[in-house]
Amino acid sequence: MDVHVNDCGHFFRNGDGSPFFYLGDTVWLLFNKLTEEDAHELFADRASKGFTVIQSVVFRDLFSPNTPNAYGDSPFVDEDAMFRVDMNPKWIDYVKRITTIAAGYGLIMGLLPTWGDKWNTHSNSAGPVIMDRDKAQGYGRFLSDQLEGHDNVVWILGGDSPILTQEHADTIAAMATGIRSGASGNRLMTFHPSGLGSSEIFHSHGWLDFNAIQTSHYKPNIPGYITIERLHANHLAKPCLDMEPNYEGSPMFIRRPRDESTAPEPVFSAYDVRKSLYRTVLAGAAGFTYGAEPIRQLHREGDRIHIFGDYPMPTWKQALSLPGSSQLSYLVARLTERDYFTRVPAQELFIPLRQHGAWPDYQTVGMSFAGQENTDPVSHIRVARCANGSYLMAYTPVRQVITLDTSGLNPGSLTVSLWNPESGAQTDRYTAENTGRLIVVPQRDLDTFVTVDVG
Repeated sequence: MDVHVNDCGHFFRNGDGSPFFYLGDTVWLLFNKLTEEDAHELFADRASKGFTVIQSVVFRDLFSPNTPNAYGDSPFVDEDAMFRVDMNPKWIDYVKRITTIAAGYGLIMGLLPTWGDKWNTHSNSAGPVIMDRDKAQGYGRFLSDQLEGHDNVVWILGGDSPILTQEHADTIAAMATGIRSGASGNRLMTFHPSGLGSSEIFHSHGWLDFNAIQTSHYKPNIPGYITIERLHANHLAKPCLDMEPNYEGSPMFIRRPRDESTAPEPVFSAYDVRKSLYRTVLAGAAGFTYGAEPIRQLHREGDRIHIFGDYPMPTWKQALSLPGSSQLSYLVARLTERDYFTRVPAQELFIPLRQHGAWPDYQTVGMSFAGQENTDPVSHIRVARCANGSYLMAYTPVRQVITLDTSGLNPGSLTVSLWNPESGAQTDRYTAENTGRLIVVPQRDLDTFVTVDVG
């Protein structure tokens, strides 16, 4: 299950050279809350839906330090051991057992050594800060040696806290050094940033194998595709992805704290998830991490709810059936049935509709928004192409005119397919002569994915 960065630097590949799409699910509290039986249930469901990575924190404390797991074992045997960062052998053994179970389902474990509250007071968890550079390096080496026999591991440093001081940056770098010096130091490694942040502060560091951003949960339509496109354009090529977009089933931070209004709670939907997935991938992302709020905190009946204390949250088992988790693999199927490693962002091939002088334009003369600007994240269209000229791809979140420059495609007729991202169904398919410009108007009111293939 060894995963590598491919030769061009923008994608992941399996050991046999085949494409590896990083399709993650967010299960931060897996080691705190799940039994082995629970883990089997979760992994079986996610593997059946095409997920390839489960992101979890080796230990995380939401409400109080040194929180025990489902079997009553704590990460550290006592407070002194916690401040020494001397992990309980029973805890790390459980981490290894769960990682082994994940491998049986063909899943990579994206392991965060710790959440940000253990190296930074700016955090959304219990604390306390127990890491400095020396402890972080020693802890990183310990984890790397302990996970030696597990090739289904990707290391994710950080944990939703910002780099505010040089000490913060040095602590993360020291943890990376510790992991690299250990027995599993050859695994891929990245940094999970705080809200609306990215890992590019470490982009030039040798230990950072790929970049991650977090568009977070404030409101819908955060244009993460802009950051992804910028990272993709960096001359020091590294894969990138949105590691924490809008969580399905999560209340929106824009309405927090709640006022006295009786208005219904706005909650992110599968549609919000799809918009983030398709547009960041067409902007150059090598993967995408899904999240469902009840699953990220593994909410069980009677549990104290993290952040959203007054929200009637479903249990994590109920949330397994949220529709968004079943819709992600449709895009992966379209990507992998074409030449995968030649896909590049191609926003320049979108042609904004301009019909100056036509009768509909008479009413909009002098208005800056006349025609298609394609700058509004609510309706923004993204385009990608094959560098070898064999296909184009486009995604629109709403029904609108899509005009594509097809002059750079290889000679031959075009096969145009329209896809419903909600069901995965092909809603239309037809051929067209390549005149250098293709106009597509989807029949579906919401989002549509378009593929244009030569031949």
